[in-house]
Amino acid sequence: MDHVPRWKRLCIAALSELDPAKVPERITVARSAVLDQIEDNISKSSNNEQLTLHNAVEALDVLRKIVQRKVAQRETLQREIGEDRKTGTCSDVPQHKLRSRGFRL
Repeated sequence: MDHVPRWKRLCIAALSELDPAKVPERITVARSAVLDQIEDNISKSSNNEQLTLHNAVEALDVLRKIVQRKVAQRETLQREIGEDRKTGTCSDVPQHKLRSRGFRL
C-alpha cells in the first residue's frame, strides 16, 4: 500500500468533513501541515510536488471562504428570522428563506 503523506490525509479530511462545526478546525490543521511540508522541503521538492502543495493551500483557502460565507448567510438569516418573529410577520417564511439560500431542512 502506498504511503499517503500526513498533509494529504489532513487535506482530504478537511475537504470531506460533513460536520460544519468541525470544518474550520480541519482546514486550520490541514493548512498548517501543508505549509510545514512546504517549509521542510523547499529545496528538496520537485516542481510538481511544490505545485501540488500550493494547490492544496489554495483549495483549503477556497473552502475556508465558502464556510465563512455560509456562516455569514446563516447569521443574516437568523437576524431576519428574529426580526420577523418580533414583528409577528412570519409564519412559514423562515423555511422558505432557508431553502432559497441553499440550506437543507
